[in-house]
Amino acid sequence: MKNVLFLLTTLALFSCSSFKNKKATVNVVHWNIKELTTQKLHQDNKQLNAVKDILGEFKYNLLSINELQYDLPNVPKRDYRTKGRNAEVFAKSLKMEPMEHAISFNQANTGNKAKKFKGQYLTKMTKQARKLADQDNFGLFPGQYSTALISKFPIKEEVIIKDLKWREFNKNVKFSKFRRPNGRRIPTGLELFDKTFTDSIIEIEGKEVHVITLHATPAFHFGNRRSPNYERNRDQLRFLEWYLTGGTDIPVKLPKKYSHIKPLNKDAIFIAMGDWNTSIYANNKGSEVLRRLFKSVNLWMEKPIHTHENQNFSAKRLKLTLDYIAYRGLKLVDAGIYYPNEEEGSCMKYSELPKALKSRTDKISADKCFNSDSVELKLASDHFPIWASFEL
Repeated sequence: MKNVLFLLTTLALFSCSSFKNKKATVNVVHWNIKELTTQKLHQDNKQLNAVKDILGEFKYNLLSINELQYDLPNVPKRDYRTKGRNAEVFAKSLKMEPMEHAISFNQANTGNKAKKFKGQYLTKMTKQARKLADQDNFGLFPGQYSTALISKFPIKEEVIIKDLKWREFNKNVKFSKFRRPNGRRIPTGLELFDKTFTDSIIEIEGKEVHVITLHATPAFHFGNRRSPNYERNRDQLRFLEWYLTGGTDIPVKLPKKYSHIKPLNKDAIFIAMGDWNTSIYANNKGSEVLRRLFKSVNLWMEKPIHTHENQNFSAKRLKLTLDYIAYRGLKLVDAGIYYPNEEEGSCMKYSELPKALKSRTDKISADKCFNSDSVELKLASDHFPIWASFEL
């Protein structure tokens, strides 16, 4: 790939070099790859090919992936038989030998209550599929939107948090004001995390490093004005803040059955990353938590640009900063966001673009050129890869 923009943290400038740093001990990439399903992993398709091409430009020994389906027998259709193998399959597609990597991959809560249609789960986001979807932890089928960590370093231990109830973390949540998309009440036993919160403890040069992966609830209502999403996102990020720093703006006293869940020690080394689903530049409740958190821990970039945008080339497409890497106890060598300059590089005419990438509102000349790397990124996901290089 050529003429690709990598926004550098240390210089706050753009660089045209690829992500290769021989000095660094830890090279991290995080990417929310839109709806990476079992079906896509086992069939030749433009999205997966684009993903492989882009990740081929990076050197990494820690790879965090959001929205990877946790495979289960008969999900979403009867002809699927495997369980929990998709992260391994994905690693192999990237030519990462699974025997040489440790993998953290756990089923998200999303979709566990989804209903079938004629004996199988629907997979396309239609009106009917939305009605059958899990109304509390949104998903069309069980295991959708799970998170994987692929590590070159051995994983010594894992803390997996998915059963903790929202009210067990914040006893003052007022469920009576919330409604599901179908208008029904939210159950008071709802989990705090709609997906999972995972702390994978790895060892690098004799030192323990906590790698925290989190894909938070979107801070958006999706047409449901009584959605719990804003407050759930806030409390998920409060939990992250509490776990990383030992405190947040509400008292935290978990039930005794969660005695294994404790904040990190003050001197613990960590890397926390994921799609935290609210912008530090927004006025959302979760955004306030993030701004406070980033006063206590290090952010991989001082003023990150957007990491998500609509998958088209409309001039007014939505752009949001949703993905983050935070850290402590490490020296940042280099970092950035993979975002090709649309107006540079090899030309792909607008008339040649896949229909899905064309704007429904803008009138764009058929001969207008777009960087083929930008086109490839849009085929891959609606989020951008973010990366950081560290020394111990």
